[in-house]
Parts: sequence; C-alpha cells; structure tokens
Amino acid sequence: MPALTRVLFNVLCKDLSASVTFYQQLLDLETTYESDWFVTLSPKGQPEIVIGLIDQVSQFTPRHAWGMHEGTYLTFVVDDVYDVLERARELGAEVVSEPVALDYGQTRALICDLNGMVLDISTPTELLAGRDEGGVETGERSESAEPGSADENRWARGTGLRH
Repeated sequence: MPALTRVLFNVLCKDLSASVTFYQQLLDLETTYESDWFVTLSPKGQPEIVIGLIDQVSQFTPRHAWGMHEGTYLTFVVDDVYDVLERARELGAEVVSEPVALDYGQTRALICDLNGMVLDISTPTELLAGRDEGGVETGERSESAEPGSADENRWARGTGLRH
C-alpha cells in the first residue's frame, strides 16, 4: 500500500495577493513558499500544517477545479473562535453563522473567505468555558447536516472524533 507523505489543501484564489493577506491576518500565518501563482502558508513554528493558495487561472491549476467551491469547506481549529471571528469581520469577511456550541464538543462559526470558500472556524467548547459571550447558541444537531444524511453529532459521538 502506498504511504501518504503530505496532505495539502489548495484554495483557488480570484486575487492571490489579497487572499494571502487575508489568511495571514486572519490566522497569523507566515509564508513558507511563494511564487507568482502559488503560495503556501503555515502557523509559525508548525511547518507540518500547510494551506496552499493558488491563482485559480494559473496554467498549473487543474481546469476541472476552476469555478465555485462546491461540496467542500475548510476547517480551522483555533484557540479562540471569537477572536478569529472578530478578525474576520475587520477583514470584511462574510459571516455565515455566529458561534454555536455544538453537542459534539466544538463551538463553530462559519465565514466565507474572499473567494467564496466556506471556512469553519472552531474551538473545543471546553476551552471557552471562561468566556462570557452573550447570545451564543447551543446546538443539539449540526446545522450542516443534510436531510437524509448521517447526523454530524451522532457520527462524532459514535467515533469519538472531533475536528
């Protein structure tokens, strides 16, 4: 069986430079590789965590990938979802969903980046116990569960996994 050596999620960017700035400021990421069509970013001191940003019309971008970000979203687990959500607002990101404490142990907010990609910004709810955030909802069922699909919290609870 082949050995997996790296996983890299590439975000298609309408404006590569603006997207680099957005992700750097939103999540305090540093550039680890840069060309005129592709940039990789990582948290400081964590080079094994990498996000790629790629010009959506580069000659190296698969033509089959061009267009809308359908059927996918990108999750970032952070130490404070409220802090990142405030940064997102300051950067002009569209807030899709305010933070919700879901019953599988994550507090999640949803935003869209400059390219329309949905970003799930999550923090383990137990890390937020000391915060006094009014208006935070508690969800018993994930709002992202589709009719007829497995309920997200049931899957998470059954496997013991958390994102």
